[in-house]
Amino acid sequence: MAELYITSQKLVETLKIATQDLIETEQFFDSIQDDEWELTEGKDYKVVNKTSGLREYTSSGAYTIARYLEATQKQTFWQRLTEWITHTREEIRKAFVKKHILDNSSSLVKRNGLFFVSRSDLIAIFKTKSVYLKKMAEHTQTTQYPLIEGEDFQDLVDEGGLYYSLAGIEKLSRSFKECQSKKNRQEWCGDVGEVAKPQVDAIVAEIQNREKRIQSAMDKAKKRDGNTCQVTGQKKNHVNKLKLAAHHLYSQNGYPYLADVENNLLTLVPEVHEQFHQDYLGGTQKPCTIDDFIKFVQDYYPSNTRIIIWLNAQKQVLGNHQPTDQRKPHVLYLPASRVM
Repeated sequence: MAELYITSQKLVETLKIATQDLIETEQFFDSIQDDEWELTEGKDYKVVNKTSGLREYTSSGAYTIARYLEATQKQTFWQRLTEWITHTREEIRKAFVKKHILDNSSSLVKRNGLFFVSRSDLIAIFKTKSVYLKKMAEHTQTTQYPLIEGEDFQDLVDEGGLYYSLAGIEKLSRSFKECQSKKNRQEWCGDVGEVAKPQVDAIVAEIQNREKRIQSAMDKAKKRDGNTCQVTGQKKNHVNKLKLAAHHLYSQNGYPYLADVENNLLTLVPEVHEQFHQDYLGGTQKPCTIDDFIKFVQDYYPSNTRIIIWLNAQKQVLGNHQPTDQRKPHVLYLPASRVM
């Protein structure tokens, strides 16, 4: 996933500081190269105007600025009376870490009551390298908090390799914090261990809520369609206990962000639903679009001009969409079965 950049102006507004505070902080980092704090061009920020020196920051760069200001700004008597400001800055700082966990935990899975993420996702979350994560794992074995197989890490063969639990992440967080020489890296890794569990709890809750929204959208679509198959006209009633399916015009696996949108759903009898996915597309796991279904109806049910007209109108409502990367789906689009 591409790195998102935060403008200097947005960073000033977010941290509730003066523009001059940011300028002086940038000058400090630029003038002292070997200080305990580190801000690296290309990783933490990019210069967008060579003449003025205007910058845009990555999440790690913004985090470093927030941490530095928190550690170095002297509090006056009156500032102590407004302690909530400091609390707000702390929450903002941790928000950068939470967002990074959100964007790099697509491997999240629950096993034996524990939540695990893959080694590759963990490398991204800690903003580290494979070799250094291995060193930190080895370092924990020399401490009072060694990693325990089955509790802190596990080789999940069906998932493709080594996974770490939330408890394991917390232990690795301690190791990183103890072994890092740069203060911003110490604090980032420390905050990962602190916010990982509440962030994962929030992610799991959202995944479960999404499943409920999808089911609700399906129920509403069937009610909208009068519990009637929109292709064959077969209707469910108290005599005909017909089973009906809610078909996603843009499929869940290819376009998960549309899965809970009522306009993306159409009521079909199971036979037509299966005919489209199995016979026409060649498998239920193949992504499909509204264009695929329009062509299917035109080929197999050409006399149903009403639904063809409706589908074309619906296409204008839904618009054109690009499929998501199925190799690395966003964690919020994972099936609830992975985290239940």
